[in-house]
Amino acid sequence: MRVRNHGKYTKMNKNNPRAIGRCDYSGLMVQQLSMKDQLEYRGSGLVKTGFRVNPKFYDQPNPQNLTPIIKLDPVPILNARPDSEIDASQPQILILDVSGGSNITLTFAQFSNSNFIFQGILTGNVIIFVPGTFNSFFIENVTTGDFTLSMQIQNNSSSLLNLPTNQQILVCNDCFTLTIIHPS
Repeated sequence: MRVRNHGKYTKMNKNNPRAIGRCDYSGLMVQQLSMKDQLEYRGSGLVKTGFRVNPKFYDQPNPQNLTPIIKLDPVPILNARPDSEIDASQPQILILDVSGGSNITLTFAQFSNSNFIFQGILTGNVIIFVPGTFNSFFIENVTTGDFTLSMQIQNNSSSLLNLPTNQQILVCNDCFTLTIIHPS
Protein backbone atom coordinates (compact mmCIF):
# COMPACT_ATOMS: atom_id res chain seq x y z
CA MET A 1 0.00 0.00 0.00
CA ARG A 2 1.34 3.30 -1.01
CA VAL A 3 1.12 6.11 1.56
CA ARG A 4 1.34 9.77 0.77
CA ASN A 5 0.94 12.97 2.72
CA HIS A 6 -2.41 14.77 2.39
CA GLY A 7 -1.67 17.99 4.24
CA LYS A 8 1.07 20.11 5.64
CA TYR A 9 0.31 18.93 9.21
CA THR A 10 0.60 15.27 8.26
CA LYS A 11 3.98 13.82 9.09
CA MET A 12 4.16 10.28 7.90
CA ASN A 13 7.07 8.00 7.51
CA LYS A 14 6.89 5.89 4.35
CA ASN A 15 8.78 3.10 6.02
CA ASN A 16 6.43 3.01 9.02
CA PRO A 17 2.92 4.06 7.98
CA ARG A 18 0.37 4.82 10.71
CA ALA A 19 -3.36 5.28 10.67
CA ILE A 20 -4.52 8.72 9.60
CA GLY A 21 -7.74 10.60 10.29
CA ARG A 22 -9.43 13.79 9.28
CA CYS A 23 -9.49 16.70 11.76
CA ASP A 24 -13.15 17.54 12.58
CA TYR A 25 -12.42 21.29 12.77
CA SER A 26 -10.02 21.89 9.88
CA GLY A 27 -10.72 18.90 7.63
CA LEU A 28 -6.99 18.19 7.20
CA MET A 29 -5.49 14.71 7.31
CA VAL A 30 -3.63 14.03 10.61
CA GLN A 31 -2.08 10.99 12.26
CA GLN A 32 -4.60 9.35 14.60
CA LEU A 33 -1.94 9.12 17.28
CA SER A 34 -1.46 12.91 17.46
CA MET A 35 -5.19 13.85 17.38
CA LYS A 36 -6.80 15.13 20.60
CA ASP A 37 -10.33 14.81 21.92
CA GLN A 38 -12.03 18.21 22.04
CA LEU A 39 -13.38 18.95 25.56
CA GLU A 40 -15.78 21.57 26.90
CA TYR A 41 -17.32 22.49 30.24
CA ARG A 42 -20.89 21.37 30.81
CA GLY A 43 -22.77 21.13 34.08
CA SER A 44 -20.19 20.53 36.78
CA GLY A 45 -17.06 19.56 34.80
CA LEU A 46 -15.27 18.77 31.53
CA VAL A 47 -16.89 16.42 29.02
CA LYS A 48 -15.87 15.14 25.59
CA THR A 49 -17.70 16.71 22.64
CA GLY A 50 -17.02 13.77 20.31
CA PHE A 51 -14.75 15.79 18.01
CA ARG A 52 -11.17 14.65 17.37
CA VAL A 53 -8.94 17.51 16.29
CA ASN A 54 -5.40 18.34 15.31
CA PRO A 55 -3.46 19.72 18.34
CA LYS A 56 -2.90 22.99 16.43
CA PHE A 57 -6.70 23.52 16.17
CA TYR A 58 -7.54 22.42 19.69
CA ASP A 59 -9.75 24.97 21.55
CA GLN A 60 -8.97 25.48 25.19
CA PRO A 61 -12.24 24.83 27.14
CA ASN A 62 -13.88 27.92 28.66
CA PRO A 63 -15.57 27.44 32.06
CA GLN A 64 -18.39 29.90 31.24
CA ASN A 65 -20.83 27.02 30.74
CA LEU A 66 -20.31 25.61 34.22
CA THR A 67 -23.36 25.60 36.43
CA PRO A 68 -22.61 27.98 39.29
CA ILE A 69 -22.77 26.66 42.83
CA ILE A 70 -25.73 28.41 44.42
CA LYS A 71 -25.76 29.06 48.14
CA LEU A 72 -28.73 27.44 49.84
CA ASP A 73 -31.56 29.56 51.16
CA PRO A 74 -31.75 29.89 54.94
CA VAL A 75 -33.95 27.37 56.67
CA PRO A 76 -37.37 28.92 57.34
CA ILE A 77 -38.62 29.20 60.89
CA LEU A 78 -41.96 27.50 61.41
CA ASN A 79 -44.67 29.73 62.88
CA ALA A 80 -42.39 32.75 63.05
CA ARG A 81 -43.57 35.59 65.26
CA PRO A 82 -42.03 39.02 65.76
CA ASP A 83 -40.06 39.46 68.91
CA SER A 84 -42.30 41.38 71.29
CA GLU A 85 -39.37 42.74 73.27
CA ILE A 86 -37.75 44.33 70.22
CA ASP A 87 -40.87 45.44 68.36
CA ALA A 88 -42.71 46.84 71.35
CA SER A 89 -42.36 50.58 71.34
CA GLN A 90 -41.55 51.98 74.71
CA PRO A 91 -44.20 54.46 75.86
CA GLN A 92 -43.00 58.03 76.09
CA ILE A 93 -43.86 59.55 79.46
CA LEU A 94 -44.08 63.30 79.94
CA ILE A 95 -44.03 64.49 83.56
CA LEU A 96 -45.38 68.04 83.95
CA ASP A 97 -45.32 70.16 87.08
CA VAL A 98 -48.63 72.07 87.22
CA SER A 99 -47.92 73.94 90.46
CA GLY A 100 -49.41 77.41 90.52
CA GLY A 101 -52.59 78.80 89.14
CA SER A 102 -51.65 79.41 85.48
CA ASN A 103 -53.06 77.49 82.50
CA ILE A 104 -50.70 75.33 80.40
CA THR A 105 -50.72 74.85 76.62
CA LEU A 106 -49.06 71.68 75.31
CA THR A 107 -47.15 71.84 72.02
CA PHE A 108 -47.35 69.19 69.30
CA ALA A 109 -43.90 67.92 70.32
CA GLN A 110 -45.04 67.43 73.91
CA PHE A 111 -48.36 65.96 72.80
CA SER A 112 -46.65 63.22 70.76
CA ASN A 113 -46.11 61.34 74.04
CA SER A 114 -48.57 58.61 74.97
CA ASN A 115 -48.44 58.98 78.79
CA PHE A 116 -48.79 62.13 80.86
CA ILE A 117 -48.21 62.47 84.59
CA PHE A 118 -49.28 65.74 86.19
CA GLN A 119 -47.78 66.51 89.58
CA GLY A 120 -47.41 69.44 91.93
CA ILE A 121 -49.47 71.49 94.41
CA LEU A 122 -52.48 73.23 92.85
CA THR A 123 -53.02 76.79 94.12
CA GLY A 124 -55.88 77.48 91.71
CA ASN A 125 -57.96 75.80 89.00
CA VAL A 126 -55.63 74.86 86.12
CA ILE A 127 -56.69 74.10 82.54
CA ILE A 128 -54.34 72.16 80.26
CA PHE A 129 -54.94 72.99 76.59
CA VAL A 130 -54.06 70.17 74.13
CA PRO A 131 -53.80 70.32 70.32
CA GLY A 132 -56.75 68.94 68.36
CA THR A 133 -55.53 65.62 66.98
CA PHE A 134 -56.98 62.15 66.54
CA ASN A 135 -55.28 60.05 69.20
CA SER A 136 -55.65 58.43 72.61
CA PHE A 137 -53.35 58.89 75.59
CA PHE A 138 -53.01 57.95 79.25
CA ILE A 139 -53.20 60.52 82.04
CA GLU A 140 -52.32 60.22 85.70
CA ASN A 141 -53.12 63.11 88.03
CA VAL A 142 -50.99 63.00 91.20
CA THR A 143 -51.49 66.65 92.18
CA THR A 144 -52.41 67.81 95.68
CA GLY A 145 -54.50 70.75 96.74
CA ASP A 146 -58.19 71.65 96.87
CA PHE A 147 -58.39 72.89 93.27
CA THR A 148 -59.24 71.06 90.04
CA LEU A 149 -57.10 70.07 87.09
CA SER A 150 -58.93 69.89 83.78
CA MET A 151 -58.19 69.55 80.06
CA GLN A 152 -59.65 71.21 76.98
CA ILE A 153 -58.86 71.15 73.26
CA GLN A 154 -56.99 74.27 72.14
CA ASN A 155 -59.12 76.84 70.20
CA ASN A 156 -62.29 74.88 70.94
CA SER A 157 -65.23 75.80 73.12
CA SER A 158 -66.00 72.23 74.19
CA SER A 159 -66.64 71.47 77.84
CA LEU A 160 -63.75 70.91 80.24
CA LEU A 161 -62.68 67.39 81.13
CA ASN A 162 -62.01 67.26 84.90
CA LEU A 163 -59.19 64.83 85.72
CA PRO A 164 -59.68 62.60 88.77
CA THR A 165 -56.76 62.40 91.17
CA ASN A 166 -54.58 59.37 91.87
CA GLN A 167 -55.89 57.18 89.08
CA GLN A 168 -54.74 56.44 85.56
CA ILE A 169 -57.30 57.07 82.82
CA LEU A 170 -57.37 56.63 79.05
CA VAL A 171 -58.53 59.75 77.21
CA CYS A 172 -59.65 59.89 73.58
CA ASN A 173 -59.06 63.07 71.58
CA ASP A 174 -61.27 63.12 68.49
CA CYS A 175 -60.28 66.69 67.54
CA PHE A 176 -63.63 68.04 68.88
CA THR A 177 -64.00 66.68 72.41
CA LEU A 178 -62.01 64.89 75.08
CA THR A 179 -63.68 61.80 76.54
CA ILE A 180 -62.64 59.28 79.17
CA ILE A 181 -62.62 55.82 77.55
CA HIS A 182 -61.51 53.62 80.38
CA PRO A 183 -60.69 54.53 83.95
CA SER A 184 -58.36 51.96 85.49
